[in-house]
Amino acid sequence: MEFQPVVMAAGRGSRMLDLTASNAKPLLPIGNKPMLWYPLHLLEKAGFESAIVVVLESTRGDLMQAINSAGNLNISLDYVNIPDEEDWGTADSLRHIAHKIKTDVLVVSCDLITDVELHALADVHRVNNSTITALMLSPSDLNPENQTAPGPKTKRKQEQKDIVGLDEKGNRLVMLTAEADVEDFLSVKTSLLKRFPYFEIKTNLMDAHLYILKKWVVDFLVDTKAGKSLATVKGEVLPYFVKKQFRRNKSLAKTMTDDDIDTEKQKPQDIYSFTKVDELRKVIKRMSSWRVPSHWTDDEEREEDQICCHAYIWEGGFCIRANTISAYCEANRQIAARNEEPLASSVPIGNKSQATIKKAVYTGSKVGQDSMVGDGSSIGDKVSIKKSIIGQHCVIRDRVKITNSVIMDHVTIKEGSVIHGSVICGNAHINDGVELKDCLVGYSQSVAEKSKLSNEVVGDSERMMEI
Repeated sequence: MEFQPVVMAAGRGSRMLDLTASNAKPLLPIGNKPMLWYPLHLLEKAGFESAIVVVLESTRGDLMQAINSAGNLNISLDYVNIPDEEDWGTADSLRHIAHKIKTDVLVVSCDLITDVELHALADVHRVNNSTITALMLSPSDLNPENQTAPGPKTKRKQEQKDIVGLDEKGNRLVMLTAEADVEDFLSVKTSLLKRFPYFEIKTNLMDAHLYILKKWVVDFLVDTKAGKSLATVKGEVLPYFVKKQFRRNKSLAKTMTDDDIDTEKQKPQDIYSFTKVDELRKVIKRMSSWRVPSHWTDDEEREEDQICCHAYIWEGGFCIRANTISAYCEANRQIAARNEEPLASSVPIGNKSQATIKKAVYTGSKVGQDSMVGDGSSIGDKVSIKKSIIGQHCVIRDRVKITNSVIMDHVTIKEGSVIHGSVICGNAHINDGVELKDCLVGYSQSVAEKSKLSNEVVGDSERMMEI
């Protein structure tokens, strides 16, 4: 394969603890399929026949079973364990599997739900001979953080924005820094302005956590002190390489004598020890009409293209990172609304082969086309389900109203209950006449008869949830 796909599925879901305390994040159901299913389907749709999946040691068996049960995938998976006691980032995981990587690597997070065409990202990487290429999302109306999330109405922690500088063509990353690292003003180096007299600064792009990296980037992470200090691709590796693009390679700044060469061999390897200039690109450049800008030095010309980072800015499609409670709920809403390929395998509503539904569903009960019902679920008389996901083997009694909610597997909801804007986790029991509005009910929890709850979390009190 031209690219080795790697799916990062060892995240602990620390930002959605009330969902992940009893269920691994990659196992959380979205549209009645485990979260991990979606990036795997994305890879298969792009033509990949195999992928490496990085998982926590304790979750491997459950993930394998869940993916096999979800079906509709024909991609060979190599599950690689990382120890549960280790708190590794994505770059740490790449070091762990470096011996399996023989080509450029495509890294995707397990919480990415999207229908992006991967070939467009690959084309940007190929055409520009990019060191690292990142998928970034332009502003859209589909912003999960603007949606109401179940649980207490507390002030949400604002997402840290990235300050992204793009060249005149709009895809080379010339600057990347976190908002938290900028105080009163943004400083720009003169050398950068000389190289790019015009570039655009954006603060509204979202990193999708989908990257293509050169094989030598992984080698650098494994074999150098600087590389070993980088823990995450998004937060550390990508910003590091963006800065290194325009640093001067001192070994090119002077004519090397034999003594200098011997000295260089004794020095620890730096980033330029791994860069390789493609011979074909040398020929193309030599035969093209492109000319080096007059203000560039000879050294800058020789260093040009050794390290370069690019972004593919994607507009107008569907893309959500289900890494918070609100984003998770929005992902389910959108999957239910689409209820079609390519994101998820359709689960027809009202199809008796998919769910056990009384005849009343055709007379007095209503299941909206913007909803999904899982296999083996039983739905009673005069039930109304709108904009919601009903998991597998659920029991929904008579006169229940469910709107804009996520009901996971093996949940029982008794007569006359009203559920709105809520998430009810697996094996929960909702008794008669309960009213829930914007609530989160934890795994195996029970809500007492005729309870009326709003913006509450029903679960273990010692756990805290960040929304």
